[in-house]
Amino acid sequence: KTAQSQQAQTERDRLFKLLDLATKWYEVQLRKTPEIVEYLLKRGLTKETMISFRLGFVPDGWRAIYDYLKSKKFTDREIERAGLAVSKSGSGYYDRFRSRIMFPLFDGRSRVVGFSGRIWGENDKAAKYINSPEGPLFDKSKVLYGYHTAKSAMSKSDYCILVEGQLDVLLSQQSGYENTVAISGTGLTDQHVEMIKRFTDTVYLALDSDKAGIKATRRSVIVSYKHNMRVKVISLREGEDPADTISRSAEAWDVALMEPQDYIDFRMKLSEQDNPDFETKQTLVHNDLFQFISFTKSATTRDHMLQKIAVFLGTPITAVRNDFESYNPEETLDIISEHPIEIKQESIDMKKEFLLMVHYLDDSFSERYESIKTDIEQKYKAIFNTDIFSDVNNISTEERSMSIFVFEEKMADKKFEFFEKKIKESLKTMELDQLKIESGKIQAQIRKEQIMNPKQIPTELMRKSSDIRKKIDSIKNIAE
Repeated sequence: KTAQSQQAQTERDRLFKLLDLATKWYEVQLRKTPEIVEYLLKRGLTKETMISFRLGFVPDGWRAIYDYLKSKKFTDREIERAGLAVSKSGSGYYDRFRSRIMFPLFDGRSRVVGFSGRIWGENDKAAKYINSPEGPLFDKSKVLYGYHTAKSAMSKSDYCILVEGQLDVLLSQQSGYENTVAISGTGLTDQHVEMIKRFTDTVYLALDSDKAGIKATRRSVIVSYKHNMRVKVISLREGEDPADTISRSAEAWDVALMEPQDYIDFRMKLSEQDNPDFETKQTLVHNDLFQFISFTKSATTRDHMLQKIAVFLGTPITAVRNDFESYNPEETLDIISEHPIEIKQESIDMKKEFLLMVHYLDDSFSERYESIKTDIEQKYKAIFNTDIFSDVNNISTEERSMSIFVFEEKMADKKFEFFEKKIKESLKTMELDQLKIESGKIQAQIRKEQIMNPKQIPTELMRKSSDIRKKIDSIKNIAE
């Protein structure tokens, strides 16, 4: 098992190196092709942005990047696994991306994991954009374009702007909104929302204003609500995407972001553009808007929304309230329930790494560790309600022995104080993770209570939620 995991890690390291070299090659080709640079400048990008996001170009040809990577001693299998070559029986390999502007896709650590290629030149048969296939490094459900540069900005501004295209991200970040990210070749997923939620609980959706964009907005609102996110919608001119708006006027983008709407307001305003009859409005309310009102935590806010719907329908508020009270919340409950609060893999990994570090300290710095042992064990028990010694012993003897070997090999120069600091930082992070999981469970309970008993305020649950939020803020402030 250990040999296999080492082999897998070696393969990943080689693929990261391969993709980085390919990116550098694409960057050079862009600099050699002034008409592409000129096109991107006309779209509003600066050269600094092109360099920062490592934009590139691949000329029209069958084996340009393939031949280059072969010259760098990469194998056919590695080039194919990286998503850059396609195998054709009897004809060998050819490049997946040809005559395209290349947008590297990065993971959260700024490593290239794949590409999105925009067609260059006249070719009606080719797709406008193609993305790397999923592979060992690229999983589209876990990649947000621009995320590697947006993380700290999301945390500072306490909201994330979600758009659809690479140019939308580049122009928005370039105009000062570094908290902008885009989905890559898929709808918004649970994993995407979890990535955003590490830095903020608020998302502004600025998706296209066509029919497909409206559907995508609705789906994204539902996925975000499932994770207890606050969601606002950015209204754009008909037929425009964020890149169009910014190219037209950076101030227009500023204004749009200053006027975010609740999903319900956005849908009613959009609907009224078509002068709908009463039946059409009623269908929108019953099949769409009531579901979102069901998610609303506050009874006051919920009633305020129902009053807006009464104006929209031109009917008395009492009739709308009655309709909402008889609304069947089963589908809404399913949406809340179908996503149980998951413990992230990285949290599991951190816990294991923490336990192995404790084991190492107990083995190699036993006298020094004795001075902090009681405090560490008590804090651990308070977080997980389990005994640290038992949890360490639940890890296999082989893995524990291997961890001591690895620590001694890689961190022989590190003093006890280094490990003491790491352990205390890990305890804070793990406590925050556990509190967020608990908060998510309570929020889901609150919403269910409010759906099933709209007139009753779940005071006790709200008090618990408030206490957890204060505790989270307190730990964050100490950490800062």
